Amino acid sequence: MKAAVKRFAGLHAGEQWEFLKSSEFTGWDRQEKIAFLKAALKEELSSKTVAAILKLLRELNYLDKFFFRQYLYHIDSSVSLAAKKAMKQESEGRDSDCARLIKMLREGNTPDRILIVNCFLEGEGRLDEDALISFLCFDDPKVRETIVSKISQRHELDDSKLSDALKNSSGVAWYTRAALVEILGKRKSKHLLDIVDCLVNDKNVEVKLKLIAALLQLEAGKVKPYIQRLANDAIPWVRKEAHRALETI
Repeated sequence: MKAAVKRFAGLHAGEQWEFLKSSEFTGWDRQEKIAFLKAALKEELSSKTVAAILKLLRELNYLDKFFFRQYLYHIDSSVSLAAKKAMKQESEGRDSDCARLIKMLREGNTPDRILIVNCFLEGEGRLDEDALISFLCFDDPKVRETIVSKISQRHELDDSKLSDALKNSSGVAWYTRAALVEILGKRKSKHLLDIVDCLVNDKNVEVKLKLIAALLQLEAGKVKPYIQRLANDAIPWVRKEAHRALETI
């Protein structure tokens, strides 16, 4: 991929456009195209090529408003316009896709839901955080288990949105909170520390047990004080697990 990007960057603008229309490029799968186009944008390209790449990413239904936002105030109006169009599609696409997926989960049975979740997590591309959180809110343990087991650091995911959901967890079921904590731990996310003080005082034992396991995925020096606090928790199971965790640090 790196060699292909370097070769592309060395072409003239017209040649770059021809490559993007060639069978060599169009024959790649969607994820390969997206990865190539995003990598190409890191090179020194003409405004015409940058605008063309943003347009292609939009046509590939690449939904990441944070990615396109960086081009909104580009000096070339063709680039900023392409970014605006992509962000508009991103907003509309996320709303419609998320609503459709939630409706499918609500109407399906557990096997159907597992198929939907597997499709949602397929590959290692961008994930819709709102849809993910909505999936975890379903009172279906198989759905949550599938998500937690298959999600990884390789997925493009704004972890701060998951921590915000925990920060504003009034009315959020314990099993959703526990799953979010487990995911942040599995992704070794620093955002877990943004809400750790709140989680240490969570009333649910399962959330606290997941928190201990998640903290062990992070730097020991930063998490030890919180595990020590949990070692004095009112719940015996939490105290026992926290003491066990301290022995492993």
